[in-house]
Amino acid sequence: MLNKDRLISFGYVSRPHGYKGDVQITLERKIVSLKRDDFVFIQLQGQFIPYKITHLKGKTDTPVVGLEFIDTFEKAQDIVGSPVFTDQEVLPEDSELSFLGYELIDSKIGSIGKVLDVQELPQQLMLTVSFQGEEKYIPLVDDFIDYISQENQEIWLNLPDGLLDL
Repeated sequence: MLNKDRLISFGYVSRPHGYKGDVQITLERKIVSLKRDDFVFIQLQGQFIPYKITHLKGKTDTPVVGLEFIDTFEKAQDIVGSPVFTDQEVLPEDSELSFLGYELIDSKIGSIGKVLDVQELPQQLMLTVSFQGEEKYIPLVDDFIDYISQENQEIWLNLPDGLLDL
């Protein structure tokens, strides 16, 4: 059974390539290394449809892929613009997105919420969390981290006063 909470968006179908159903995927995150026989999930009309990669070629940031059952230009055109997802379980252990779903706990406030997104910025990782109904951004820097529990999927923090008020 597909657990939608475990899916991570990493790009979108940008255009058809040729007439045999191949598509170009624009990678918005450098978190995955696509390989033949991997599965990707394409969001169509609110549903996550699994597609097996039959072949791939081209650049690492805009690969051209063949997807099982997408075998005509028209079928490829139908999925252009659709977001492409992968399962968290296939991410490398050291991927920054391995923190998705982790509970953030501050030493003063307590539970802040679960990590909804992770962005890799030049300076540090930026975590996105929903706190009191608002989306907040928390820089993941050594000065703020008390410890990280991989086993419990928790990140214990000591945030500066006022950071969550921004």
